[in-house]
Amino acid sequence: MRAKSLFDTIGHVSKDVWIPDSGATNHMTMFLMFFNSYFKMNKEQLFTVANGDRIHIYRSRNITLESFIQLKDVLHVPQSAHSLISIQKLTKDLNCLITFFSSQCLLRPWHEEDNFNC
Repeated sequence: MRAKSLFDTIGHVSKDVWIPDSGATNHMTMFLMFFNSYFKMNKEQLFTVANGDRIHIYRSRNITLESFIQLKDVLHVPQSAHSLISIQKLTKDLNCLITFFSSQCLLRPWHEEDNFNC
């Protein structure tokens, strides 16, 4: 089963929507069904979420959202409230730029001429 890849930032967020998160260090989802295969963690691993709570990580693997978007090393965290896409990991793994608009975001390949300093 493929995960939904809707990047909708307006209104109620459905549980099966992936949310782009600029503060997330890892991709994570509560849904085991998104994983085609996975590996279980050998030892108990905990993950600290934004409110400071530490929650368990059970599995990790890649998930395909669209034919050109593969999320690498997605954590299965059953207690997470939403499925999150780490913007930092995504731009690094796909070598892309992301532009955010009021209700959507745009991914495009990074090119050498895009190299600029802020």
